[in-house]
Amino acid sequence: MLDVLAADSDQGRVYRALTARGQLPRELLVRDTGLPTAVVARALEELSELDLVAEVGKNSDLWEAAPPERAVSAALRAEETRRRELWRAGAELDRLYHQAQRGAGFSRHVEPVEHPTRLIMLTTRLQERAARQVRWLDRPPYSSKPHHFRAQEEVQSRRMAAGVRYRTVYSQDVYDDPGLFAAMTRMAELGENVRLLSELPVKLTIGDDEIALLVPEPDRIGLEGALVVHASGLLNALCGLFETLWTLALPVSVEREQDQLSDRDRAIITMMAAGATDEAIARRLDLSRRTVVRRIAALLDQLGATTRFQAGVQAAKRGLL
Repeated sequence: MLDVLAADSDQGRVYRALTARGQLPRELLVRDTGLPTAVVARALEELSELDLVAEVGKNSDLWEAAPPERAVSAALRAEETRRRELWRAGAELDRLYHQAQRGAGFSRHVEPVEHPTRLIMLTTRLQERAARQVRWLDRPPYSSKPHHFRAQEEVQSRRMAAGVRYRTVYSQDVYDDPGLFAAMTRMAELGENVRLLSELPVKLTIGDDEIALLVPEPDRIGLEGALVVHASGLLNALCGLFETLWTLALPVSVEREQDQLSDRDRAIITMMAAGATDEAIARRLDLSRRTVVRRIAALLDQLGATTRFQAGVQAAKRGLL
């Protein structure tokens, strides 16, 4: 849905051509957009399914765009749906956790982790045994020492070099810690697939589809209550939760355009696209609210965006985040 708002996407180029030129046949859309015929045909089909373009007359192959207000409204509805799904995923995880605590059929597949050092050891073991992928929801608080972080980078670098795929969703708190942000950037440059959400409900690491390490209440009791979850219905639910949050998260790329954003502007636009308020951004980056508002206005103009979320989409698609 959001592709239609991105000027450099296939849907966006076709929709903008129709918006600017009125009714056009497919062959002129190919010429005006510079896209292959098959790509234009696919974009028209997708936009038609979204009710954003329509064929004028039966089998005329002459197309026109729906009013832009409809595209913007649909994008805003999609964003609201995204946020509702995020809260629903968190509520489902809370239900599963308390069900596990009551021992409702999960006791054979769940074991407690008694101490933070054991959790660190299990995290390393999970990565060493993963054959295909490691999935991670990474958020504070952290109890690891600097040498633990260095050891983690070494393990992850080695496992990625061996072909294990890493996908990590970070909390936006990553911008509060220069060391953690630098580590995230280094791992992304080595091939880690990174996304960002304004908030994460839990800490979670999943090795293949075989085992997970879950810290269910990091804000309230830190690492206490951490669990090892073996293959079970609960593990399947945790895998599903990760995939839901992954879909909702904003991609962060280390590949930059020549006209790149500053580190501060990248942090601002990523956090605002992830849902942070002006006040929250100002607090996290130690800026005045007036400065944040001024920079957001400039960034919207630079990216040709009309909404904060659209600016995030544009920046991500252009590799600026």
